[in-house]
Amino acid sequence: MKKRFIPLIVLAASIFLAGAGCSNHNIDTAKVRAAFPGIDGEAKVQLEAGLAAIDASNYIAALKPLDKVKYELKMDKKQWAILDDTLKKVHAKALK
Repeated sequence: MKKRFIPLIVLAASIFLAGAGCSNHNIDTAKVRAAFPGIDGEAKVQLEAGLAAIDASNYIAALKPLDKVKYELKMDKKQWAILDDTLKKVHAKALK
């Protein structure tokens, strides 16, 4: 009886792990651009450099400009949440 459940348990565990490994880490750069419509100057240059690097799948190059924007630009809570979420996703992709 136990031998019949082992393949079932292994199958269930592999499905669970596959689902956990395929979590949503897509980065929506259009959403980030839309959240910062009125920025200009150096902050805009840094934001665009970081988002262009994300669009090119160069996640390591995106970290520095986005970090700079995070600490130098005054943002509201919504903008902060969007940029922070984007940075977390970029960090996760850069580690892969």
